[in-house]
Amino acid sequence: MSLDSPPCIVLGAGLAGLSAALALARAGREVVLLEAADTVGGCCSNAQVEGCTFNNGAVYVAVPSLLRRAFGELGLDFDAEVPLAPIVHPHETHLDDGAVVHLGALDAARVEGPGGRTRTALLRDGLRAMQRDWQPLYRCLLDEILPFEPSLPRTLARLWRYLPKLAGRADRAIGRYFPDPALRAAVASILLYTGTAPQRLPASQLIGLVALLEEGFHLPRTGMGAIAAALHRALLAAGATVRCGCRVERIEVRQGAVAAVVLPGGERIPARDVIATCAGFAVVERLLPPQDVPRALRRTARRAPLSHRAIAVQLAGRFEPPSGAFIVNHVPDMERQGELHRAAGASARWLSWTAPTTVLPGLAPAGTTIIETYAPVSGIARADDWTPAMTGQALEWHLAGLHARLPGLKVETLRTLDPRDFADRHHLYEGALYGIAPGAAPDRYFPHRTPLPGLFLAGQTTFPGFGVPAAMYSGLQAAGALLAMKGDAGAK
Repeated sequence: MSLDSPPCIVLGAGLAGLSAALALARAGREVVLLEAADTVGGCCSNAQVEGCTFNNGAVYVAVPSLLRRAFGELGLDFDAEVPLAPIVHPHETHLDDGAVVHLGALDAARVEGPGGRTRTALLRDGLRAMQRDWQPLYRCLLDEILPFEPSLPRTLARLWRYLPKLAGRADRAIGRYFPDPALRAAVASILLYTGTAPQRLPASQLIGLVALLEEGFHLPRTGMGAIAAALHRALLAAGATVRCGCRVERIEVRQGAVAAVVLPGGERIPARDVIATCAGFAVVERLLPPQDVPRALRRTARRAPLSHRAIAVQLAGRFEPPSGAFIVNHVPDMERQGELHRAAGASARWLSWTAPTTVLPGLAPAGTTIIETYAPVSGIARADDWTPAMTGQALEWHLAGLHARLPGLKVETLRTLDPRDFADRHHLYEGALYGIAPGAAPDRYFPHRTPLPGLFLAGQTTFPGFGVPAAMYSGLQAAGALLAMKGDAGAK
C-alpha cells in the first residue's frame, strides 16, 4: 500500500463493519477490515458446539423489508443470498392464571384457558387498533428515517405529527389498547429483550410489536450467521482485505487528524480515514490517545446509558416440547415484569426462551431441541466484577427453572456466555448486550461523523442503534458520511 494513498480502515467485522467496508469497496476505495475475533459476524454469527448451531447474539430477523433495502443499496439480492424461513408460531406467553396467549399474525392471535373466547376477541381488537394507529409511523420510520444518516431537521420534518405518540411510556400505551391484565402482560412480554421494565421504556418500543404484525419474524435457513457470511463473500469479491484475529491497540493521531492504526507488536497501518464499529465507549477510553479525544465524544461517553448485561444459557436437550412456539414466556403481570431483569433466587420462577429448532430442526442433532435463554445480571458495576462462581450460581437457578417448566428435560449440550465472555470474546463494551440501552434518546448515541478529522463511528452505539437492519444501516451511513466528506459522487 502507498503512503500517499493509504486505505480506509474499518474496525470490527460485525454487520456494521462489513456493510461499511463493502460500501467503500463498491465506491472504489481501498479497504482493510480488521476484526479482533477469529471470525466475522460479531453479534450476528453462530457457534458450532457438539453438532449444535448456537447464536452469538441476534436470534431472529425482524423487519426483513429494511434488510432487503440495505442489501439492495450494496448491490446484493437479499433473498438470493440469505433465504429466510418464516416463524409461523412466533410468540407464546404463559400467565399465572393459566391463560396462554399466542401472538403472531392477527388472524392467528388467540388466548387459551380462562375466558379464552372473550379474551381472544379483545386481543384481536387491541392488536387491530394498535396496528391501525401505528402503521403510518412504522412506514415513515422504514421509508424516510432509518435508511438515512440521522438529521434532526429531517427527523422533525417527517415525524413531528407522531411525537406525542413517541413521547409516551410503553406500559401506558399498552394499557390503552388492552384493558385485560393478562393481555397487557402478554403484549408487554414482547419487550423483555430490552432488559428494561415497560414502565421505563418509551412507547416507541412498541414498533417491535408492529413489526411482528406487519412483516412477521424470520430465520435465515442456515442460521443467523448467514447474513454476515453473505456480506463477507461480497466484500472478498470486491477485493477488500479482511484480517481476523487482529485486535487494534490504538488509533494514532498526528496534527489533529487520524494518521494510522497500530496493532499488537507495533505493526502500523497508515490511514487517513477510519470507521470504528466497535463501541464508541471503547474508542474514547482505549483506542484514542487521551489528549486527542474530542470533548463531544467524551461528553457522550459520560451521558450514554449502557444496556443491560446477561448470561446466555444455551442448551440442546431431549424433552417433549409443550408447543411449537419460537419464543416462550412465563411472566407475571406487566407491572412486575421488571423482576425478570434482576438476578433470581433458588430457581427462576419466570422465564423467557427461544427455541430455533422449532423452525429449523437441522440446527441440532436429530431428536434434540435447542433452547436459548438469558439469565439476568445485576449488582455489578463492570464486567470484570463478574466471577465464574456467579455464572455457576445463575446457571443453577436458571436450569432449575427450566426443569420446572419442562419436566423430563435431559440436557445433552450446554454452553454459557457471561458478561466477561461478551466483553473479552465478543468484544461488547463492558458486556452490555446492546451497547446503549434500548429506548435511549437519539442524542445519547455516538455520532457517525466525529469532530476528529478522519474518524467515523458505526455500530450499535450509534443511531439507529441495535438490531440487524439497524446495524447494517449504521455502517452504510458512516461510509456515506466518509464518502460525502471526500466528495465521492453518489454518496448519501
